[in-house]
Amino acid sequence: MGDLAPLTGDRAPEICVELVIFDYGGVISERLLDDLAVFERRMGYPPGSIDRLLFGEIPPGSDGDPVDGAYDEGSVHDFHLLETGDLGFAEYLEGVVRRAPEIIGRELDAVAFVEFTAATGVRVQWPMIHEIRRLQESSIALALLTNNVKEFGDAWRASFPVDELFPVIIDSSEVGMRKPDPRIYELTCERAGSAPEASVFLDDNPDNVKAARALGIETVHVGRDSLAAIAELRAILDRRGVRTR
Repeated sequence: MGDLAPLTGDRAPEICVELVIFDYGGVISERLLDDLAVFERRMGYPPGSIDRLLFGEIPPGSDGDPVDGAYDEGSVHDFHLLETGDLGFAEYLEGVVRRAPEIIGRELDAVAFVEFTAATGVRVQWPMIHEIRRLQESSIALALLTNNVKEFGDAWRASFPVDELFPVIIDSSEVGMRKPDPRIYELTCERAGSAPEASVFLDDNPDNVKAARALGIETVHVGRDSLAAIAELRAILDRRGVRTR
């Protein structure tokens, strides 16, 4: 079983962990489009306006971030339709350009924005990849659950060996639902062959973490320090039936 072995004795929990589910953006990669404030300052746009333009308003009471999580209040935002595959990327960009004068006060410089986003790229958190490889050597099942965009599939899948590491991959744009919809967590557990109560989920978005926890999935809220998240995951595995040596 490699570096991981089941615990025995008085500390063994009622339900041993069988499945660990990883988010992509903010967990395996660094947070996507996390530098939009830099672009706003460079272009002289109002603070927070690009977030609102691209992703919509965060509903009152949500602990989520603009890019991910949180159900829409009222009409569904185009970005969420993009993530569920119900809207194409070209059509989404048309809406962004159309809404720009109302939200940022003038037309969006689309060329400058594309150049900025292309320059940021995807930055993988390799300590998390190494931890996933270590978990591969155990009997624990692994799954990837990501809110993503169909047209971005080739790019994010090329950033790390996703198919080599994850037998189960749930992409919101392929299954037609997105976190924090409870059904997408249930689908992930079903395809991995584990109950929610026997699963652990890592995500950087508080709304997504809260929704998973409501289903009985134990969670790790991943912040800026991937090593701290890895340590928390190992502590959960140790407590719930899998010892890290």
